[in-house]
Amino acid sequence: MRAPIRGAAVGSVVETPSRAGMQWRSGVEVGMPSRRDRDVSSLRSRWLGGRLRELREDRGLTLKYAASYLGVDYAELAHLEHGRRVFQFDKVAALLDLYGVLDRVERDHLLGLARFVFRLPQWQDDFAGPDLDVSMLDFLWLESIAQQISCYGPVLVPPLLRTAEYAEAVVRRECEPVSDTQLGWWVRTHRERQQALDGGVTRVRTVLAESVFRRPVGGPAGTLPGQLEHLAKLDGGDRVQMRVLPAEAAYVPWADGWFTVFGLPEPYPRQVACTGQQRSVAIHEGPVAEQYAALFDQLWGAALGPAESAAVIGRRAYDVAIDSTS
Repeated sequence: MRAPIRGAAVGSVVETPSRAGMQWRSGVEVGMPSRRDRDVSSLRSRWLGGRLRELREDRGLTLKYAASYLGVDYAELAHLEHGRRVFQFDKVAALLDLYGVLDRVERDHLLGLARFVFRLPQWQDDFAGPDLDVSMLDFLWLESIAQQISCYGPVLVPPLLRTAEYAEAVVRRECEPVSDTQLGWWVRTHRERQQALDGGVTRVRTVLAESVFRRPVGGPAGTLPGQLEHLAKLDGGDRVQMRVLPAEAAYVPWADGWFTVFGLPEPYPRQVACTGQQRSVAIHEGPVAEQYAALFDQLWGAALGPAESAAVIGRRAYDVAIDSTS
């Protein structure tokens, strides 16, 4: 198999909540995107622009004709079709009329995507929150629409499976120094993401390296025991499956960093992968995403079975709890 990590990332780099990648709002109006926001490519804008370009070409219309219909310069429409700028909602609706898109399912999908491209209020309209990198917004959006999430954690418990205390301890280390307001935003956002998962239909599969259960992340004495107890309760549920990759397992090539594969519903692409880098995440589509999906299946096959994994988690939760009270 070709090495996934060497595949070219598609799109911008995702900045995680680190000092290098955050700008905090200070009373700035966030109801409308700035010119910079409109000119930054995102996964959402590329998907929307690409589909509108396909529709135009299928109808045999030139870029110049469609631009004239919209009342914009054809160079502007070219930027929009390539996802380098953000379509305004009314222009998307006008183009769908021009292209004769009457199918209700496709029309609703594209208009809904236009709203997501323009703004994600859940993440962008909170004055207490950071000015998130556009690709971090793509990551959160993918998480919200995915039917299946497959995540590999070689160092830490993946975000969707963390307790509030564990999440807080990780943020304190990654964002040091961090204010109470900033910390509160990340912990609240973490909780909201988990609640959305609990109330939805998304299924989560995760492979955790055994060393994760021994790695302290800081916080009060009960942070790690509480996290392990939480994992033990989650495992075997209707929508969460966990496997433990034992310390003695053979090395799986290219599995030395965390990654997540999102399985998406139609009409989106079938899979998108996100990989970890230092203080950032890259988003991959197409063959590279498929390679990461295959890599996850390799890790899943190399991990312990469900009963053995549950036993390892339960045993470690008990041991850590005893150690924390002694």
